Amino acid sequence: MADITSIPAARVPLLEPGSTVMSREWYRMLAPPPAAAMLRRAAFANSAAQTAAANTATAVTFNVTTFTNGVGLVSSSQVSPGQAGDYLVNFRAAFAKSTGGDAPAWLWLRKNGTDVANTAVYVSVKGTNAETTVSLNLLVRLAQTDYVQVMWATSDVNVTMPATAATAFSPAGPSALLSFTQVDP
Repeated sequence: MADITSIPAARVPLLEPGSTVMSREWYRMLAPPPAAAMLRRAAFANSAAQTAAANTATAVTFNVTTFTNGVGLVSSSQVSPGQAGDYLVNFRAAFAKSTGGDAPAWLWLRKNGTDVANTAVYVSVKGTNAETTVSLNLLVRLAQTDYVQVMWATSDVNVTMPATAATAFSPAGPSALLSFTQVDP
């Protein structure tokens, strides 16, 4: 029976001998198909801390565009694909609290101004000077003119999404990171 997979045999080295270049066999197997170059994608961040009024849905904002291929950022919070398809939304934020006690925080996805059902993530930020990191990974189907926003809320005004300054051993850390990738046109 013929081998119909494109996975190189175990004896084929990942790198060309004596170099740091990937071998041709592995490159052919791992390289994305040419159509993938047309898929839309983007990455955004916010280099400043973010706050919210108590018990108020607040859009997460972005002030840094790391890269974009056809995806737009409108009003610093609305991500617009510009092309219909299925998109993977990956979001990460750190919540911090400066006072004692526990405080809740929520994250969720909003599409065209309407909350998307069953997308909320709840965390409890516990104790004084506490921090918690939260991620959202969602697949959403969008039309060409749709937009999405990541929303957040807390009942305690002492809960923030902080940004961290660069150190001698680490780059600065944004208050929010978002990657937006088309997975199917």
